[in-house]
Amino acid sequence: MRKILISILLIPFIACDDWLDIKPKNYVASDEVFTTPENLYAALTGCYDALQLQHYYGRSFIIAGDLLSDNSVAKGTKIELIALDENNLTPDNIIVEGVWEDIYTAINRANYILEGIQDVNFLNETEKNDIVGQLRFLRALHYFNLVRLYGAVPLKLKPTTKNDPSNFLPRSPIGSVYQQIISDLDSAEISIQNIQPQWATVRSSRALKALVYLTLADYPHALQYANECLLENSYLESDYSKLFGSYTEPSAEIVFYIPFIPSDNNRLAEYHFPNQLGGRYENAPKSDLVSLIAPSDKRKKWIAESLSTSSGIIFYTKKYPNLSTGANNVTVLRNAELYFIRAEALYFTDSVAHFNTILNDLNTVRQRAGLNPIDSATALGKLWPILENEKQLEFAFEGKRWFDLVRTNRALVKIPSITSVNQTLFPIPQTEILYNPQITPTDQNPGY
Repeated sequence: MRKILISILLIPFIACDDWLDIKPKNYVASDEVFTTPENLYAALTGCYDALQLQHYYGRSFIIAGDLLSDNSVAKGTKIELIALDENNLTPDNIIVEGVWEDIYTAINRANYILEGIQDVNFLNETEKNDIVGQLRFLRALHYFNLVRLYGAVPLKLKPTTKNDPSNFLPRSPIGSVYQQIISDLDSAEISIQNIQPQWATVRSSRALKALVYLTLADYPHALQYANECLLENSYLESDYSKLFGSYTEPSAEIVFYIPFIPSDNNRLAEYHFPNQLGGRYENAPKSDLVSLIAPSDKRKKWIAESLSTSSGIIFYTKKYPNLSTGANNVTVLRNAELYFIRAEALYFTDSVAHFNTILNDLNTVRQRAGLNPIDSATALGKLWPILENEKQLEFAFEGKRWFDLVRTNRALVKIPSITSVNQTLFPIPQTEILYNPQITPTDQNPGY
């Protein structure tokens, strides 16, 4: 790991009802975090704020998930984004380095509180456990994102608070990272009391577990947790404006999201909107994606809104519609994804035996989009490509497509610029190899 000093910078937002009497702070010094409930909850807010970092859910991580895939194309001049689009990454790519650094910053904040909270005496055990559970959910999410992008990574479970050789760790095997992710989610599931979706909940822990197990091809567990979540709440929002933008009252479909207010300014709209509307137009829908969208699809303007320009019709996503303020909330987990997790788990378990259930789940999402259901005759023998295409449309520009293609071994099939499985992982950042004596050039991912 590179040196990460604890300096918990906060953008105040208080969401959980139990915290409403806690006055938010803009800054908490590390030596004051564990002195009062006010400071501790403010520091916990700082752990959530780490999700907003520019190379994390604030911009790069979301854009990369589509630009690496067959969803979008780099239209701007940023060479790091062009390299993503061409699947031609190098260890010194700004996004390769920035995503790594921002996620480890987020991990370090969580580790700092997880270590220090054990000695806190001004909270009861239920309150302590709630905070610990939320932090372990966050840490699981961070490591899940890291391991999917970089493969084996340093498994940092203690905070970095000073320059010490013990801070540097070698890469842990992928299996060990996933074991820690599951362990953290197990803890979160039994500890969290919060029920607000902008903070970790028991349900978000189960939903993330379902996705983790799907990624591991553990279909019985993926099915178990998807079913548990959908039995509790299977609602799909008919009004897409409640899923994207700057909603103040999140839809019941949303399992976990990251709120952004104008002072946060995540720049996602700026990077997606055309120059003619004041954006940079760095990430645009590919024509193949646009051609998949039926004219009657309610999602069309959110996925690929059209704009007439002097050079012809262009398309851009409006899932991040607030260009002037940058106050675009980012939805991380929602019920529609749970339907797809269940459908895919059933497909790989026994696609024949579960044919009707899989088709029902797909049609539930399609009908929400205003589309006619797919009948059995149409789906017979074509269930997988239908499932794959439906999920591509539903989550376009939400940063998920790349991970779906890699997870299902479809990246080499669907993306012409992917000619080797080595390209399905990011390289380990050059800065990590330079500064971490436990990781040498020989530890680099193959192909880089």
